[in-house]
Amino acid sequence: MPNNGEMAGRRSTDGDDPTPIRGVRLGEQDGRRSSTRYGAAVVADSLRGTDPALADEVAAGGDWRREYAGHLARSTALAASADTAVRIARDGLAAAHARAVLVDDAGVEAPLDAWRRTADVAAAPALGTTTVEGTGERLGRVEVPYRGAVLSGAVLLRQLDTWVADGVVEPGFAAAIARVEAHPEWLRLPDHQVVLLGAGAAMGPLPSLVRWGADVVAVDVPTPRVWERIAGLARAGAGRVTAPVREPDDAGAAVVPGVHVAQDLAALRRWLAERHAGGPAPVLGTHLYADGTAHVELTLAADVLAQDVATTTEGVLAYLNTPTDSFLVPEEVVAAARERAGDRAWNGLVHRTAHRASGDRLFRPGYATTYADEQGGRWGLVDTLVDVQGPNYALAKRMQRWRGVVNVADGRPTSSTVAPASWTRSVTKNRVLASVYAGAHRFGVEIFQPETAAALMAAKLVADVHDGPDGSAHPEALFSSTAVHGGLWRQPFEPRSALGVAALVGGPGTLARALPVPRRTGARG
Repeated sequence: MPNNGEMAGRRSTDGDDPTPIRGVRLGEQDGRRSSTRYGAAVVADSLRGTDPALADEVAAGGDWRREYAGHLARSTALAASADTAVRIARDGLAAAHARAVLVDDAGVEAPLDAWRRTADVAAAPALGTTTVEGTGERLGRVEVPYRGAVLSGAVLLRQLDTWVADGVVEPGFAAAIARVEAHPEWLRLPDHQVVLLGAGAAMGPLPSLVRWGADVVAVDVPTPRVWERIAGLARAGAGRVTAPVREPDDAGAAVVPGVHVAQDLAALRRWLAERHAGGPAPVLGTHLYADGTAHVELTLAADVLAQDVATTTEGVLAYLNTPTDSFLVPEEVVAAARERAGDRAWNGLVHRTAHRASGDRLFRPGYATTYADEQGGRWGLVDTLVDVQGPNYALAKRMQRWRGVVNVADGRPTSSTVAPASWTRSVTKNRVLASVYAGAHRFGVEIFQPETAAALMAAKLVADVHDGPDGSAHPEALFSSTAVHGGLWRQPFEPRSALGVAALVGGPGTLARALPVPRRTGARG
């Protein structure tokens, strides 16, 4: 690792390739860029100030890819203390930036945190700008496609009540959508410009925002099919979509908009700063995804932009959290899960027999332990982190959660919503995850179609921009109070003891036919 106080160092290369890759990279340790070593070191550093023994255990671990889920769950349990939650978040983000670098076009690297604080933003390469004006009629209400219907108005509110009764969404989420339904004038997000990093994401809010007439900045990779979709949505909408172009073309030839956020961070940072100077307050939504190490590097680059928004504007940071992670949940959720454990519709003969036959490994009761906060409240730990997603994905999502906690602790507006498990492309191409999702309904878990989830999350974003989280609440309430976990948190079993069975029942078989489907309150469809 270069010294954090130095702004220049040696040239950056990967392995035997002499060509440097510019942008945000993980720092080297012992001459290697290793996401495994980086992840373990960052999590260990996040814990050093609160649980040194656990930090040492994480740092000394022999197999991060097998151990990361357990370490992140233990870190989550420590966050029952509000002060500890904030300390872990601050220390984790500091370590993530201190252990990363920014590589310039000449291949010279600088520590990322030092570059962020001292770089001359105006000296970065300039980007061009393209704008698409919508030609459609503005939609003045929330519309949610769901099981062949489009829900709005009273029908949508009834479905939200059904989801609450079924334990699919938390009451705070339903209340947030109801507030937006009662205030359609909010939908256009007047006085704000929404910057979407990963604008073309399946779960992103772009389709709804442009129909509502919002002012959107779309940032995504310069790939023709991505921008054909974005431009098509923009033209059909009633708002404005502006995008950066890395190489303005003076000759009139076609140029695909877009930039690579991690590779082109310096130029994008300048371009966004110019947009924000004297303009409407930005809402920075982070919806970026990539496989492997690139996801961590993208998240670091986005976090640099998030810090710019948080410290230089009156803007809002917005994130979507995965439900397949470890979270602290309040007593009411714990009580609901325990109540279901006594209901034979949820915990029948097949479940009990499998539990005994497996030596208590399958269908273990959930929330066996609770954790106290400073005010005497009790929190349960739900660990739904799916190992198949890998440590890079888990770390990237944890870094976003850390930023949300720090931002709220600093009194800054933040939207951070646990989004439902959905049939996105990244899921359907993974056979293990697809099998888990296919069998999830037998455990009272609803998997959403991406267009349903995206519409709901867009409305929740609008609610958060207008209301924001309660800064006096426990930091974990940022995630738990308005979550759309699909039922994962309120089903009676410890998730890890049931998810494997869900994968087995995702296809045909005797076990799939033997497990009953829990009673529901009558959801549409």
